[in-house]
Amino acid sequence: MTMMMSRVRRLMVAGALTVAAIGFGASPALADYGPGAQYQVELSANVGGPHGGGLWLWIELNRDGTGDYAGSDCGHGEGAAADRGDVTWTMDGSNVVISGVVLNGLGGFPTTITVPAAYGHYRGTIGSFLTLPPFIPPSAGNSQLQVAP
Repeated sequence: MTMMMSRVRRLMVAGALTVAAIGFGASPALADYGPGAQYQVELSANVGGPHGGGLWLWIELNRDGTGDYAGSDCGHGEGAAADRGDVTWTMDGSNVVISGVVLNGLGGFPTTITVPAAYGHYRGTIGSFLTLPPFIPPSAGNSQLQVAP
């Protein structure tokens, strides 16, 4: 019985490793959000401390200048609010300018997100990549940004 359980465990591990290898080996085209995706943007911006807060957004941008987003934002002690909707975007020199994102945890604040057009990982302050309400200093906190195909 113990020998059979050991074989079953080995088969389960081998199966899990095979599934993982297939998933990690998938081509990027199979990982696209949709057939028209040109950019996928992930943004995390945070201010620490008892009066801080933050947001996390994932934005998919289609080649035709449209897209959608999902995520959440919150003030510490206030709880998170869901953010989701449609966006439009344009190129402004070497930047992508995204309009239509609404931060519901900040009372429905409409923000504009501006990110580099070059794929890569970027860091900055909380206001480096998005407009903020006047009561949040843009130089506070930190942001992590990923722009991917």
